[in-house]
Amino acid sequence: MDQTTKKVKSMYERYPYPSGNPSIRAGFDARLLLSYVTKKKDTDTPLHVLDAGCGRGPGVLGAASLQPDVNFTAIDINSVGLAQAKANAEARGLTNVNFVQADLMTLEGVDVPPGGFDVIYSSGVLHHLANPQIGLNNLANILAPHGVISLMLYGSFGRQALYRLIEGIDIVSSNKDEIEDRLPLARVLTEEADNTIFKGNYWQGTYRNPDVEFVDTCLNVNEVSYDVASLWKFIDSAKMKFVRWIDPDVWSVDRRFNNPLLLARLRELSEFEQYQVIERLFEIPKLELIICKADNTAAETVDIAELESSQFAVNPEASFSVEKRNLNQSQRIESLSYKIRHSKSQSVTDPLLAQIILLLAEQTTCFTGSEIISVLSQNGADKNSAIELIYELLEKEIIFIP
Repeated sequence: MDQTTKKVKSMYERYPYPSGNPSIRAGFDARLLLSYVTKKKDTDTPLHVLDAGCGRGPGVLGAASLQPDVNFTAIDINSVGLAQAKANAEARGLTNVNFVQADLMTLEGVDVPPGGFDVIYSSGVLHHLANPQIGLNNLANILAPHGVISLMLYGSFGRQALYRLIEGIDIVSSNKDEIEDRLPLARVLTEEADNTIFKGNYWQGTYRNPDVEFVDTCLNVNEVSYDVASLWKFIDSAKMKFVRWIDPDVWSVDRRFNNPLLLARLRELSEFEQYQVIERLFEIPKLELIICKADNTAAETVDIAELESSQFAVNPEASFSVEKRNLNQSQRIESLSYKIRHSKSQSVTDPLLAQIILLLAEQTTCFTGSEIISVLSQNGADKNSAIELIYELLEKEIIFIP
């Protein structure tokens, strides 16, 4: 184990990160992630998912609890965090997670399933390695040909205020001192930042975080961050390819800007250039994206000729809200809305869209395009209108093709 990895391991075993109970993170569902690419798994065997750097396990435990038919392997160098994650899994009766202590710089001890892992999660980990490129290359090597990696790395532009604070902490409290000795003064300085460089931004209130979160954020012994340009080089060097952002709305010029003149110019730019503009104008501390092997591609929208025979499912990252009023021997729906991931709720006012969303909100199994068309026709829609609505549901990410 190299010296940098030893330092990182020691820090996280003293301050095992993250705290908190199992959580449902964006990008948790393996089948949804695999739907983003063209190549498909060619066997009917169970899916194998690797959480590469699980820490105390809130992410992998949340994902495993919602996908009992998926096999999870969770690895970390932090023995303390792993022990807590394993105990938490046992307490919750989860039997589909295997915990392994392993170093991402070598992956020694990781049992790779035949053909590789279908999905790999790596959230907030690679940027702490002695050599992040080696870490990503290692993960790419154990990814199945059809597989995807759900990746989160620190964003340089979105962390500028934080890095200014950290430089200030290093001046008043040497980074050669023990973390325990640095904590009190670092917290005081971070509280002061709430009235200056942290005022009104993502980092406000950081000083209130528990020690494990505060150390990870402000006193970390090793980290790097990326802008879009360096991220693209990082991915390309691992012979991987960008598929999409976890939340495309964050990186959409149409969602971010309103001025028609500016939008017209931005739409003339490549998507890469659009992303570069967005990262400079908006505070995005985390770059959350999906990548695949270089010979795979992002899935295209289903062809209209295949629409009726295609299998669809409700997006597991979609949630629905229905407000009802009870009347005399009847009910009336007052409002209907949906949201995808952690975005703002979207009200539904179109009667036909409302009818299909009410049905989808109760749907837990796959269904065909022809079944959707049949239901819509029973509610007065002609076939062309029904097809348009299916494409709208796909575009809004309310449904997907597994």
